[in-house]
Amino acid sequence: MKKRKTAAGAAAVLLCLGLMPVQAFGQASPEFAYSAEKWASLRDDKLEYDEIADLVHEYNNTVVQNAISYKDEKDDSRDDVAQDYYDRANEIYGNLEYPDSDDASYGSRVASALNSEKQAESLMKQGDETVDDGETKKLGYEQTEAGLVKQAQELMISYWSQACSMDSLKARKQQAETAYQSELKRLEAGMSTQSAVLSAKEAVSNAEASIVTAESSLQKTKESLCQMLGWGYGAQVEIGLLPEPELERIAAIDTEADTKKALENSYGLKKTVKQLANARTATVREKLQQTEKNQRTAIANSVGSACQNLLLARSEYEQAEQAFQLEGTSMASAERKLAAGTMTQTAYQNQQVSYLAARVAADTKKLDLLKAMVNYEWTVNGLASVS
Repeated sequence: MKKRKTAAGAAAVLLCLGLMPVQAFGQASPEFAYSAEKWASLRDDKLEYDEIADLVHEYNNTVVQNAISYKDEKDDSRDDVAQDYYDRANEIYGNLEYPDSDDASYGSRVASALNSEKQAESLMKQGDETVDDGETKKLGYEQTEAGLVKQAQELMISYWSQACSMDSLKARKQQAETAYQSELKRLEAGMSTQSAVLSAKEAVSNAEASIVTAESSLQKTKESLCQMLGWGYGAQVEIGLLPEPELERIAAIDTEADTKKALENSYGLKKTVKQLANARTATVREKLQQTEKNQRTAIANSVGSACQNLLLARSEYEQAEQAFQLEGTSMASAERKLAAGTMTQTAYQNQQVSYLAARVAADTKKLDLLKAMVNYEWTVNGLASVS
């Protein structure tokens, strides 16, 4: 059973891939926030994909710290934030002293006083130009949490993508070992050379090294993912399976409607709109108006780009699936030939490796498609690029 802190956090707009909405930002999560069964699931040592959003919400350290900060900021108005700058400036002004001209350290003290005065003026200006309040802080924290959920989802997909490639690496090692043993027999029969045997042995060593490197990378990915979600270093966590890509949903995508949703959901754009309402000077107002215009264009472009990447990922997955089916036919033929004694063990093993490589390629493309789907959904649900 893992030990975690109870945390408050932000509401993230969640994608359709099996995720449930989290609680509103700033609300604590007492025991009655979830059912006993749900709490038990969140606190066990198995990570399920559809738990990621809740795990980030409850246990991610950044979200926890942001929730603590927000408790002191949620009621701040724009004027409250500005007053903080003014108070700091007035404190500097109140302590400001210029030395007499006959002071022994006149030059350095004048320079210090001028620097302090300049700092105070800067703070006064920041107070005049500040556009933040409790609402903009809330939007920033919500955006951070949503980004962490997306990052964790992508890390879990990457974990399985790396795990998928391990089968191929192990098959190649087995192939290299078979080739090495074959070369040894050929050497004994006078049909090979010591150099060829050494090359075959080196191929085995290289295959083993590739597996060690891949295993290390896989473990690092798992560790990063688990620590993001509240587990301690080295925790023994079982990583659950991923959902299947929703091909029908992808086929039904309406980019025009999704662009409107992306504009409505964008954390960055909502923050700019609120800052614009808080603006007190013409210069700041004009700057934010241009920012808003640029963000709207960037969001529309982001949806279009994410959709294109998603459709490309779907096409590549479909091609990889077709190639895998063809390899499956070849594999079945190889099995018949091996049984009939018309194919050597080495040739059969080569076909096995080819079949496995095609399977890994198809599985990898499926995971790439799932990642593209995650990216598209989050683009629509608040995280579209605004720059």
